[in-house]
Amino acid sequence: MESFSEATRSEAWLKAAHLLLDREDRIYNLVVEIEKPDSATPASRAIEARVDDFLRQHDKHPIHTVAETIFPATEYRTKGLAGVFAYAESIYPEIKSVAGNTKGTYALRLVKRLTSEGERLNPLELAIEKLRRQLKAKSTKRAVYELDLSMEALDLKFYDPEQDHNNAVGGQCLSHVSLKLGPSHELYLTALYRYQFFIQKALGNFKGLARLQACIANEVGIPIGPLVCHATLAVLDDDKVGATWKRLDLIKLIKECDSIRGRTVAGRAA
Repeated sequence: MESFSEATRSEAWLKAAHLLLDREDRIYNLVVEIEKPDSATPASRAIEARVDDFLRQHDKHPIHTVAETIFPATEYRTKGLAGVFAYAESIYPEIKSVAGNTKGTYALRLVKRLTSEGERLNPLELAIEKLRRQLKAKSTKRAVYELDLSMEALDLKFYDPEQDHNNAVGGQCLSHVSLKLGPSHELYLTALYRYQFFIQKALGNFKGLARLQACIANEVGIPIGPLVCHATLAVLDDDKVGATWKRLDLIKLIKECDSIRGRTVAGRAA
């Protein structure tokens, strides 16, 4: 197990990449805390841009696209919460037709679930309403906002046993999101991944989760606290696991990001 804390999403990603190189590309139970998930520095923006260029060069989804599968920030920015809630009808049908995604995105599962009786629920809406009620109460409960992913009405279910039980690698890897209130009523978010590719997905995952956290905090009217991402298996993906790049390409990418951050790493020969 490894755990650490960094200020920004890009700095957290870069430190995780170094740890994965040191641990031969995979770590069981990697816990990453991002202290300020909604903030960025010139260096962190430049690191994200460099990783984005790398992904595009290798015909992989850019960071923004990965982030949008978790939370449709474009819809939220242009149409507000109503745009997010309309995702199942406005955005997902196009994704399904173009990409052939029949199991749904995380964003779809965020706003549309069906009970065993066939009743439609909006888990994100229910969680926001529950937070609002609790914040108005005289004695606020800090730890009752699970975005889990069982069929309970107040859960945001990303992992679905019926659809996802045969997935070995890929598919729905985000299993659970938990919301907590901090000492000053700041919003903490913790996400549990069963499997996470750190080159193809992690920065996009971090951005999508940060946008989800920011949306909920904004709608409820509270500050944003830390974001924690717990990958039960974290992988620095290369051609050994089906990627189109080799380990040397990853080492070069990480060294370039180190240079952007203004540090060098001794002992890593390309």
